[in-house]
Amino acid sequence: MSSRSDGAPVMGPVGTAIPVGRLDLERSIEIADLLSPPEVPRPILRRLHERSGIDTRHVSIIEPDGSIPLYGVGAPGRPSTPHRPGTAERMQVYAGAASDLAVEAAGRALEASVTPVESITHLVTASCTGFGAPGVDLALVERLRLPASVQRTNVGFMGCHAAINALTVARALAAASHANRVLVVCVEVSTVHFHHDVRMDRLISNILFADGAGATVVGGPGNDRSPNRIATTASRLIPDSNRAMGWEVGNHGFEMTLAAEVPDLIAAALGDWVDEVLDAHDLRREDIGGWAIHPGGPRVIDAVTGGLEIPPDAAVASREILRTRGNMSSATLLHIIERFELQNVPRPWVGLAFGPGLAGEMVLID
Repeated sequence: MSSRSDGAPVMGPVGTAIPVGRLDLERSIEIADLLSPPEVPRPILRRLHERSGIDTRHVSIIEPDGSIPLYGVGAPGRPSTPHRPGTAERMQVYAGAASDLAVEAAGRALEASVTPVESITHLVTASCTGFGAPGVDLALVERLRLPASVQRTNVGFMGCHAAINALTVARALAAASHANRVLVVCVEVSTVHFHHDVRMDRLISNILFADGAGATVVGGPGNDRSPNRIATTASRLIPDSNRAMGWEVGNHGFEMTLAAEVPDLIAAALGDWVDEVLDAHDLRREDIGGWAIHPGGPRVIDAVTGGLEIPPDAAVASREILRTRGNMSSATLLHIIERFELQNVPRPWVGLAFGPGLAGEMVLID
């Protein structure tokens, strides 16, 4: 069966960016050792790292010599004076790093889609790891020389599924007029929020999250490299789950709450919802050529493949992005879609991501 939606807005090729700085497994364990309270058993830190599914994370906070001034971490082999920064200090680092990543990813998306900068009518940004006004949106306008008339919308603080929320906004804007060209940019600098805490969920978040950006242009005729169309997006709030995942502003950065039952809640809620959305487009699960599953962690990926009863190898791209780049929050889904484009994965594609609420977001690309 085919879901080809010829009237749906075109989604251009994805452009991505990651920081030059990187943390491999051993260096990440060293930093966790330095930043965790003394009462946290160190063997637990190593086990959590080894079970994370991550070999390498790209991070903006690291200097060329390997030091991390934000947290008082010295270069490898040099002394450290661990420091717990306040939220204002973290936001200063976010502001510079987020703008650089966003501009790089957006520039690549514009080039790949062969979209003239002057044709961009709308800019939709998404981020949950920082605030500032003027912010990343103005940096994009100024550094990419977008029109001064560009209309800006920021999708703020929605968590890991915000790329789909941003695409939902862009799809509506593009559908309103054939002349509209919407630049979508998701950027996260998650590593400015390392915790100093004994709680297991916060120890895990220190290990999972990374930095990155992703961008695409929605609207227009597309080109040979971007026959993708956003057929639909969909949302689902999972009942009785509002305490299962949280992301709040604290005095020392943004604070994560992540209950152990999150994967089980996702698995139980997924099947009927996904089937409803696919059925509306005359599709079944077996018709889907690519499953872009947000890698909230290995257990979340397992919950999605198990809950949908799809083969484990349907999540190969998600596991590979997690392994080599980590969980970049909202930007991650666009990195997976870029992988589909580069590997010519047959459409239709389904993107799935989850965030505080507990909420699921879905995009169908055909």
